[in-house]
Amino acid sequence: MIENEIFWYIVNFMATTIEELILVKIFDIYSKRKQNTSIVYSLIFIPIIMVQIFDFYGLDSNIKMAIILLIDFIYCMYCYENKVLKTILLSGLYWMISMGMDLLAFSVVNVLNSNSNATIMMNFNFYRLELIGFSKFMLVMSVVALKKLNIKSELSIKQYLSVFVPITANIIFIIVMWSFVYKYIPNNTHINYIVLVLSGLLIFSNISIITIINSIVRDKQLKIENQKIKEKIDIQYNYYLSLKKEQEKIDKFRHDMKNHLICIKNLAKTEESEKYIEKINFEINQNTVDFNTGSPILDIIFYEKSLICIDKKIEYQFDVDYSKCEFIDVIDTCSIFSNLLDNAIEACDKITQGKRFISIKGNKINNFFVIKCENSKINDILYEGKNIATDKENKDLHGIGLKSIRDSFEKYDGVINIEISDEKFTLSGFLIEN
Repeated sequence: MIENEIFWYIVNFMATTIEELILVKIFDIYSKRKQNTSIVYSLIFIPIIMVQIFDFYGLDSNIKMAIILLIDFIYCMYCYENKVLKTILLSGLYWMISMGMDLLAFSVVNVLNSNSNATIMMNFNFYRLELIGFSKFMLVMSVVALKKLNIKSELSIKQYLSVFVPITANIIFIIVMWSFVYKYIPNNTHINYIVLVLSGLLIFSNISIITIINSIVRDKQLKIENQKIKEKIDIQYNYYLSLKKEQEKIDKFRHDMKNHLICIKNLAKTEESEKYIEKINFEINQNTVDFNTGSPILDIIFYEKSLICIDKKIEYQFDVDYSKCEFIDVIDTCSIFSNLLDNAIEACDKITQGKRFISIKGNKINNFFVIKCENSKINDILYEGKNIATDKENKDLHGIGLKSIRDSFEKYDGVINIEISDEKFTLSGFLIEN
């Protein structure tokens, strides 16, 4: 059967299909589609069919590869929401891996079968079938490893260039190696072992490039993430600072109003006027900040969040003595408590039946400020590394609350511990006064 020409057309068609599907998979991992699934998988048959036509007419392999590279590039630009540089990077990464796997498979099969030269390998159908099967298997396995690489965000031009150079160098090296294998026919098997070693080194080089890309992307994502955390903390700080100033104005106005009412009460001593004045006094005292933590900013935070809790029918208990916590920066105070309460309120808000509660307790013991926050919950909590994964759609703008809290704790050599049960979330930790 393997001597049948139709059989080899089918094998080549399947091999090309696997290659193109792997290309689609790589772009699916790192990119967002701008065409629907039917279009993406319909258009993929264009390069697949073109390869079969080129093989049928015996087109030069280098020219064939150049045309397919161009077709694949146009296909990926049309089907995915990527800029040109990212499309070139992902395409180059794919071709570097694909060609590297082909070369390694060729070397391994050649050595395992003790072939003395490349001509025997390519002319003997069983070896060809073994080569195709082994190379495509390794290509499929490489996708599993690539899933750990995160290239969803755009890189700078400098970062792209730092990656393009080694990828281009590896692709050129592979092409030169293939030319060497085809044109140089050795009289013994020593050259096959050399090619095998070089192929292995090439794979290690590919892994190094992927590691470098991963490191570059991770560094950029950390910078973006830290910038978002800083911006959020600044917004929170400025917001509560403005609230504090407004509260001070209100307190002054309330104090003056009370004095005015005392004067009016003494001037108009009728039963009706006294009742009216008492009612006004009651209304004035209703909206006072009745928290006394020792930190005006923290009092404002608790006051604002308590209003939200009342509105959402959430039971709350804020019992924090912050009078001896001058060593904690005001910005970190905003970050820790506002994020803790925002997360707790959000978790309670998802509860449609059952008790909703939030409890925060904190006190300074020797050189440690110890804090414990508990809230009811119903949603499942997933982790991404040491951080909690957000279940909101816009993942870039959410999920940084806990990271911000953790960063503030780490500034004071602090530690946080999270305990999760079916109905309760508990975060406890401490900050150290150095």
